[in-house]
Amino acid sequence: MDVETATAHLNPPEVKRNTSAKISLSKRGLIMIIGVVAVAGCICGTIIGAAGTRRIIVRDIPRKETSVSSAPLTPPIPAASSSTGFCWDCANGKRDSWWWGWGACECEKGWGGSCCDVRDISIDDRWLGFLANPPQKSITIAETLEAKAQDLVTNLLVSNPSVPMSVDLRDIDVVVSGGGNYDAFYLGVQMVFSRIRPMSTIGISRYAGTSAGGMMPFEVALRGERDTLLSHLSWGVITEEYPEYFSNAVSAAYQQDHGWRLLADFQAERYSSELSKLDDKVFLGTSCLKPWPTLVMISEYEEETAAAAFMSTGTFLQYYDGMVCSDGGATAGPNMTPLFQDNLRDQLIVDLMKTGYPGSMVYSVDLDQYAELIEVGMEEAVKFLKTGTTERDGIITLC
Repeated sequence: MDVETATAHLNPPEVKRNTSAKISLSKRGLIMIIGVVAVAGCICGTIIGAAGTRRIIVRDIPRKETSVSSAPLTPPIPAASSSTGFCWDCANGKRDSWWWGWGACECEKGWGGSCCDVRDISIDDRWLGFLANPPQKSITIAETLEAKAQDLVTNLLVSNPSVPMSVDLRDIDVVVSGGGNYDAFYLGVQMVFSRIRPMSTIGISRYAGTSAGGMMPFEVALRGERDTLLSHLSWGVITEEYPEYFSNAVSAAYQQDHGWRLLADFQAERYSSELSKLDDKVFLGTSCLKPWPTLVMISEYEEETAAAAFMSTGTFLQYYDGMVCSDGGATAGPNMTPLFQDNLRDQLIVDLMKTGYPGSMVYSVDLDQYAELIEVGMEEAVKFLKTGTTERDGIITLC
């Protein structure tokens, strides 16, 4: 695919520092905008409440190195407890002694209240604890994935010492499409590329993306690959521990949006001194009303606005720089991939919508499934380096 063909197909605006340009909406983009407006109308009050001026104070959470020996569950789930009260059923426990509905419930771990229907730890507190100190389960899975990535790269270099053989990636930009939790695929690609880059066979200058395709490169560039991997796996642990919050599509989508707002505040505050290194390196595409839906590319980040910039590319509703914004995929062309228009170098495009994984994964995380898709990303990256092609047609391309 040449650059002219790709540009005509995707029709994004010129990428400039904190500038924007009006584009004509594709049918898919129009449908996405209508959907965003409809959903926002139903839940905007809740979203605004979650995204308001409240700041999550995280500096007082002690940071621990994320090694197996030094990352206990934080905060810990209290042990099982008993409670006496009037209720017809022990929601999350077993009956001890009953008399006409009155008696004691033996609550399961993490539950309390007379009927074992009250969480001992809120999901927000649990999530913030995991961001500071990931749970052992996510650390174990991360170590397995890291070992696999290293093995794949080692085997590739042994069998193909002149990697890359079929593609020249010494000076490229990377563009990642939207795709919700399909971002696991890109994380797998990243884990392979990062282990080859020290040998100077891959050189990446800039990243651009919308929705999850913008958020993931932002996180990796700001917090590092390992912390990003651990936080996404930890969200999978959250979905296992608090299944009642993820029982349907609307609830799961809202809860992850809310959780990512906490993450946005957390990383903007904790890594405030590192934000400047993302300037002119990570470009986030967001759809803002000016007055019509317009693609705005963000490329400068300060502590006061970084959280809003991060959320604006992949949420239902977010105020950024005086504008009402929402998911950038709606105005970034039919493939949700905002190509760089300056054509300074070749562009590696990762299309997350071609993973072939269930649509439910866009808004909901299953930990095993998420880890599996990371592995798929690794394998496709290796195949692309060896042959210039992928098993899933068009999921990684070079323009």
